[in-house]
Amino acid sequence: MKVNQPNLIFIVDDNSNNLRILFNFLKSTGFRVLVSTNGEDALRKLTEISPNLILLDVRMPTIDGFEVCRRLKKNPATQHIPIIFMTALADLDNKIQGFALGAVDYITKPFQQEEVLSRISLHLRLHELTSTLQETNQQLTQEIAARKTAENQLKQLNQQLEQRVIERTRKLNETLQKLQAREEKLIYEASHDLLTGLLNRAWLMQHLSEILGTEQLLKRDCAVLFLDLDRFKSINDRFGHLQGDELLKKVAKRLQTSLDSSANIVRLGGDKFLILLAGKWQLDRLNKIANHLLSQLRNPFYMTNYQVFLDASIGIVPSITSYLQPTAVLRDADIAMYQAKARGRGNYVFLTAKMQTKAIARIQLEADLQRAIKQEEFCLYYQPIFELATQKLIGFEALMRWRHPEEGLLSPAKFITLAEEIGQIQALDLLGFRLACEQLKNWQNQFGAQNLPTINVNFSPTQFQKSELFEQISLILNHAEIVPQFIKIEITESVFLETASKAIQFLHQIHNLGIKLCIDDFGTGYSSLSRLHSFPLDTLKIDRSFILRLQENSEGTQIVQTIISLAHNLGIDVVAEGIETEEQLAKLIELECEFGQGYLFAKPISSQQATQLLNDRLHLFLTIN
Repeated sequence: MKVNQPNLIFIVDDNSNNLRILFNFLKSTGFRVLVSTNGEDALRKLTEISPNLILLDVRMPTIDGFEVCRRLKKNPATQHIPIIFMTALADLDNKIQGFALGAVDYITKPFQQEEVLSRISLHLRLHELTSTLQETNQQLTQEIAARKTAENQLKQLNQQLEQRVIERTRKLNETLQKLQAREEKLIYEASHDLLTGLLNRAWLMQHLSEILGTEQLLKRDCAVLFLDLDRFKSINDRFGHLQGDELLKKVAKRLQTSLDSSANIVRLGGDKFLILLAGKWQLDRLNKIANHLLSQLRNPFYMTNYQVFLDASIGIVPSITSYLQPTAVLRDADIAMYQAKARGRGNYVFLTAKMQTKAIARIQLEADLQRAIKQEEFCLYYQPIFELATQKLIGFEALMRWRHPEEGLLSPAKFITLAEEIGQIQALDLLGFRLACEQLKNWQNQFGAQNLPTINVNFSPTQFQKSELFEQISLILNHAEIVPQFIKIEITESVFLETASKAIQFLHQIHNLGIKLCIDDFGTGYSSLSRLHSFPLDTLKIDRSFILRLQENSEGTQIVQTIISLAHNLGIDVVAEGIETEEQLAKLIELECEFGQGYLFAKPISSQQATQLLNDRLHLFLTIN
């Protein structure tokens, strides 16, 4: 069994006293430590060892720390090692040069042992998370390549199938006997699934229409079981669609042998099946049938060179006499099936009125949202942002609200995720941006440009992959005729991880318009602190989860302090989110955090209330002065 060794720290410093202090301290905290007294010796040793982190002195004879860092970052074997510069220099240009060369941090002499340990631990953890993310990305790339290969194979098979159909059609035209055979085959295929031989969706819809179209007194009843194989997609991805099709055939045979011949088994498509059981059924009998089906499907399926084990989820509609349309039957069976799937693999669920109501409400909400975006049934609420030391109002974060005609004012939690799912988030984001620009224009006319607050507008990270977004933002900005530096776009750090190169290009374009840029909820993702200098950022928002931990332990304080210090070193101001107590406020002021927002100061307020707040603050300022 392999035992993980302690992290190896490599110290490079021409000052023997510094080496001795750092060596003894780091050894005492459990690290392995290796030292070097000059740049040339360090570069030679690094051809033989691979430390987890390097502490590198800036000023050394012959080869200084900057040159050592430059060479290490050019070498593929060492470019991934985190480097923290040690210097007595407080010059910002030196720090910027170090960060540009690829360093992750600076430690200023004389050393504070707690700071040294905290920064080393932080960057070791960040490096570990970055490595994990890179491995995950590599795995995803491989999976995508495998999926594309499978899709190409399917496309080729479809082309071959089309050619075979053309060839068969030509031959059927040769004789009347062949034509009659073809007609019989077409009749069969019209009502049966070609792959499995089961009944198909067309037959099902016709059959249900006949049952439901009968007069109520003569209407026949039946129970409906909607069955979906769990995680079947992973089998297709792993073994290919051909093997997936073979497995579906075996599943169809298993279902046929598990049920009475009177049961109608339908393949709806993909890995979805529907079973019609004619007559009236007691729930206990349906329970037994569902359990029996799940049990039979759990038995192994024997493929050419391996076995496959399956589970399924089943949604059950016990009776259909109350239905008028076949689509409603399928809808409700599908609802129950997804409820079963939500409970975990290998479950079944009977449809309830609550499920039905919830699903129909979701469908209605989707339709309402589509209408609301077209009719612009939205407004902005504004959460004030204050300078912590003086509690001076400096800006607002614009938060979308939906004026629903029946349910009243709805928060983003009710509709943002749905907007993303139905592809309407871009329209919603741009509407919010336009409303914020219009509000800023009104305040500019009322209070003058010299008294304007900033307005922060949130954008979904999924929008940064769309090339037309920059043009649309520019058009809105030009039409509003406002001073652009009072608009600040908030983005979550996930955009840096998903589309880093595109994000950098897009953010530079936006920044060149004069719009300010802000990272929202910083610290909740995996982006490296050292990468902040790559982006044209003006503001960093510390996530509320870190603010809550300020009162819990010293580690929470150290993390917040590290974020604030690095942001300030890069010329980025800091806003703390979710401030709720006086203790949090006092601690943030002590840590030199400039700005903040939260319920301690104010909840989100309407446009009219925000205007009144600005007016009151302006009159107070004029009175004092």
